[in-house]
Amino acid sequence: MYKTISREHILEDLPEIADIQSDELREKVIDAWVFALERSSFDRVTDIQGEGSPNIFSLKRGTQDAHLRGVTRLALSIYEEFKATYPEAKVDRDILLAGGLCHDIGKTWEFDPVMLKRSEERGDRYGDPTFRHSAYGAHVCLSVGLPDEVGHICMGHAMEFGQIGHSTECFIIRQADHTWWLVAAALDLCHPDTIAQAGKNIRVRPLGAE
Repeated sequence: MYKTISREHILEDLPEIADIQSDELREKVIDAWVFALERSSFDRVTDIQGEGSPNIFSLKRGTQDAHLRGVTRLALSIYEEFKATYPEAKVDRDILLAGGLCHDIGKTWEFDPVMLKRSEERGDRYGDPTFRHSAYGAHVCLSVGLPDEVGHICMGHAMEFGQIGHSTECFIIRQADHTWWLVAAALDLCHPDTIAQAGKNIRVRPLGAE
């Protein structure tokens, strides 16, 4: 038996779910988070630590909901900016929303303290990690009947899938995701010992400085 996960809490933590126009897709996104959370040590999205990967781009303040919501809004802003000048450019806005809100759903597995401990102690047997959040996220989406397009975003947004062909919606989410973490690092929102992947050119603006 799995624990009970509150659908209301999911909507509280990810209020942009309500912006999805399709009733079926909106409910499937909630279903996906219920599925992922009930199989993890976490009870809410806000229980998941705010990191890109374990000990990489670790936020000083805030949890995974800040990133999920930020990436979703940033992706929508990117699309709206282009649509304002080029109205003939089209994407599936519902898929963009669902993909943004679910792209890191697999962190319920990869960031689970039980799984982290298991991989640390027996990586020889289980791997380290057993599943990246990208792969597990695609599994979650397909398990609850979300469209393949959303599962593709869960997989394709991650660095390790940089060589596959990305759908247009996935490409936008991927850019928003990576930009979010890099800008968070530049704004001193991440612990300095976790931002090496930002590269050598970054010069961090200390918090409070102008």
